[in-house]
Amino acid sequence: MEIIFKIWKSIFTISNVKPVKIERFKCQLYGKLILLVLSSAIMFKIRNELLHKEQLEASEIKSAEIIKQYIEKIYLNLIKIPSKVDSVLIEISNCIKKNGRKSHRKGQKTFFEILGVLHNYQEKTCRFAS
Repeated sequence: MEIIFKIWKSIFTISNVKPVKIERFKCQLYGKLILLVLSSAIMFKIRNELLHKEQLEASEIKSAEIIKQYIEKIYLNLIKIPSKVDSVLIEISNCIKKNGRKSHRKGQKTFFEILGVLHNYQEKTCRFAS
């Protein structure tokens, strides 16, 4: 959860607000919230697909930065040529696959490796009633 707020603040700059009328502020706030929901949905879907299909763990921060670079292209295609959105999403997925890998420290297990070990251990020790 902490990483998500860090992404919102540093990458999508939700903390930068200029003094404006309340109506304009509400409009900007709703726009940013829509942007955050759209970006987060794309990020989590692509990360999930890469994890299940490629066994590749993508970084949340790197993925968000890549999606932010493509957000204008997504918006323009949604408005003008909705059929091209798929190609943009594939392009984003390929970019995250290439440049968005999660960095690992030498000798330390990743979160998913720890969960896998735990899951395997529980399967071996638990007996199910027949």
